Amino acid sequence: MKNEDGRRPAQLPDLDRLTAEITDYLRVTLDSLTRVRADMRELLDRVERDGRRPARSDLGGIRESLQACLRNPECAVDRIGVATAVDYLMDSPYWMEWWGYDDHGDLEFIGHSVNPGQVSFYDYSSRGWFSIPQTCGTPAIIGPYVDFGGIDSYSYTVTISVPVITEGGFAGVAGADVLAHRFERFLFTGDRDRSPVVLVNADLRVIASTTSGYLPGDLLQPDDVTSWSTSELAADLFPNGRSWQLVSPLP
Repeated sequence: MKNEDGRRPAQLPDLDRLTAEITDYLRVTLDSLTRVRADMRELLDRVERDGRRPARSDLGGIRESLQACLRNPECAVDRIGVATAVDYLMDSPYWMEWWGYDDHGDLEFIGHSVNPGQVSFYDYSSRGWFSIPQTCGTPAIIGPYVDFGGIDSYSYTVTISVPVITEGGFAGVAGADVLAHRFERFLFTGDRDRSPVVLVNADLRVIASTTSGYLPGDLLQPDDVTSWSTSELAADLFPNGRSWQLVSPLP
């Protein structure tokens, strides 16, 4: 069936299916971070039982776990790492053991400016992806945002993180960075003649969409979506009211 102008009428997208696919992806990412957390906790507990404070060199023992996750095709993230609690390490008040890929596809350490005396100091402890797990003891999902002090100064990023709690208390977080455009692959499937689909965070900020009318980083207003079809996702994964939504205008 076609409209008078010869085009097929727009169809509603299968929001339930898309919701399930994106939720599954987030669940796999959280599972990967949970494994990294377990490895880090085991490593740090062992050091603490020896009666000394961990040092930056001790975190070298977590690199294999981080790199294994990056090599796992099911763990489709752009960067992954751990960030320590302020003053937790004996030789560095701030430290991020963060890994990803370089332009040639090789694994590389992602350096951050963690010296408080530098103008470019990246105070990750004030970022939501760190402060929410520290304060609430729960996973966090933050973004999209342009991380000027982090991995990519030009692309919108989503960061997923979990707290790392040792026998001695809060030690830091394990986190993964996902460039927002990765979520477009879930939306651009099936019938292209359907209505637009927009993935937004809890603040109605656009993460990804199938239309140039809504770009990553755009902020929708509640009135914009009151008459749209909506589907909440990942509410059980992130219990602090930070769940996402898929929204689509009715045809």
